[in-house]
Amino acid sequence: MEHFVYFDKEAGAILDFWPTAIPQEERTLVRRFWSQEIPRKILILLSEEENVTTPRIKQQIGHSMSTLHENLRKMELAGLIETQMIYVGNKQKVIRPKVIFVSKNPKLRERIKTLLNKGLWVDSKRTNAIIRFLDSHPDQHFTVEEISRKTEIPVDEVRVLLDNWDSQITRAFSHFLEPVPFEKRILYRSKRRPKTG
Repeated sequence: MEHFVYFDKEAGAILDFWPTAIPQEERTLVRRFWSQEIPRKILILLSEEENVTTPRIKQQIGHSMSTLHENLRKMELAGLIETQMIYVGNKQKVIRPKVIFVSKNPKLRERIKTLLNKGLWVDSKRTNAIIRFLDSHPDQHFTVEEISRKTEIPVDEVRVLLDNWDSQITRAFSHFLEPVPFEKRILYRSKRRPKTG
């Protein structure tokens, strides 16, 4: 099972872990690697992209291949990442995270209170980005954390934006007068189907 780690993108600090039952020794291990610049940059990149190769890491992060290989080796031994050979045109070694880092905005609660005092809080640009993402994967369900990872919207903002669809008042004062475009269980999935023809 994948673990999620919430972090503050601006401060670079780890805020929380999910599930909350992650043992303390695992949290300490994650924090130890997170405190190092190269592993932290690798973990963020792996959380944002799929099927990342070492050349891609070098392109995005820099450093020598030997430095990157040493860091990746240590991270794999610690259980934070895994490598796999895949065939996409040719044989490639890809690196995947076992611990996924999702940005969280610790100031969001304060922002929401301020904005709610002025009127209803609806961020249509980000909401539309979430709906577009769900529409592009109509047969899949996603957790809030997965949606955050794929859209690069902080997880607590994703939760608020999706919860806005449950509020008839919020929807009445926004441009979302159409039926809710996803089915909500524990996960979210687009109800729209791509047009054919």
